[in-house]
Amino acid sequence: MIEPGEPSQVDALLDVRPSSRARRWISIALLLLALGVAGWLLLRFLEGNTTPYYMAPIVQGDLRPHLTLSGRVYLTGEVTVRAPRNALIIALPAAAGTTVAAGQAVAVVDTSGFAQTLAADRSALQAAHDQLARASIDSRLARNRLARYARVWRESDHRVPSLNEMESARVAAAGAALAVRRDRELLEAARRRLDDDMADLLTSLPRAPFAGVVVQRLIEPGSRVQAGQALLELAPLGAAAHLVVPLPAGIGPLPAGMPARVIVAGTDGAERDARLLRIDTDPTGVRQAVFALAPDPSIAPTSAATVKLTLPLRHDVLLVPNAALAFAPFCSTQPEHEGSSICVLDRDGTARSVAIIAGPSDGRRTQIVGGPVRSGQLAIIGWRKAPAASSPKSGSSGP
Repeated sequence: MIEPGEPSQVDALLDVRPSSRARRWISIALLLLALGVAGWLLLRFLEGNTTPYYMAPIVQGDLRPHLTLSGRVYLTGEVTVRAPRNALIIALPAAAGTTVAAGQAVAVVDTSGFAQTLAADRSALQAAHDQLARASIDSRLARNRLARYARVWRESDHRVPSLNEMESARVAAAGAALAVRRDRELLEAARRRLDDDMADLLTSLPRAPFAGVVVQRLIEPGSRVQAGQALLELAPLGAAAHLVVPLPAGIGPLPAGMPARVIVAGTDGAERDARLLRIDTDPTGVRQAVFALAPDPSIAPTSAATVKLTLPLRHDVLLVPNAALAFAPFCSTQPEHEGSSICVLDRDGTARSVAIIAGPSDGRRTQIVGGPVRSGQLAIIGWRKAPAASSPKSGSSGP
């Protein structure tokens, strides 16, 4: 029997020396250590990280955003009906959506002052009419007297009446005729005053310049308005509708004519086709997209509407999962941010809130337009293990 450590014939043939017992135990120890490390790595792989969060990386890639925005419908060709003069508005029978005819009064004004003026004008007209009637009677009597005097003068061969009586009759007849002409002119003047005051009354009523539909009322009944003050908005009948949609920050330029789908509140809920006309800026600096809609009498003016847009493909942009934006309010170490934010995991394993400018989204991922983040950072998208309910921020289980 060959003792351990003594070379055998096989060892001599292979020119090797038998391994010592120490080297054998070292090999066994290294093998066990390798197996332990492999088991630990496998356990870490199966269990995941030790943080209480689920995470997803911020990546750079392509995005075709989908937007759903809210706006309001207006009618093309709207005009403002203004008060023609200072007045007290008693009633506004033309409510929003009401159809009015051309020349129809769209408001009832206080006419108490006009009523007194018209009453005085009618009294003056009646007095002038009575005066003309009396003057007409006097003129007829004077003409008849002059005619009798003239007949007697001819029949008496110019002896009676006397010349003075004839002259007096002629003067009386002429004076009576002048009085009739004067009173007739006074009657016409009184009639013109009444007509003018009546016209003033009629023009004091705000009227529709054309047949149309009331878009909105700008004042309330009981208001005292000044001449030229806006009362209501009016659009022509059958006018095409357009939709005004405020654009959020981060939306880049939109090509004119791009299509959209619109759902108008108060209708059958069907989607309507629309196209982009232009991009405007309101007085506060907010960009607004103006879309054209086909004429539809079922669309009420100033109706709320929802617009669905598919923006052009954006290449090589910074993207974050939408779940990260939804989780941001539950970040345990988050300071308060205005606007959008996400939670990222630092190298030391702590969660940190980062304010970002969120752009459009395709429903799964959102573009990061601005913010101190980079591709490859881990964004927190949910809880692996919810914290204790005592934490005010983390009492909810999150998304």
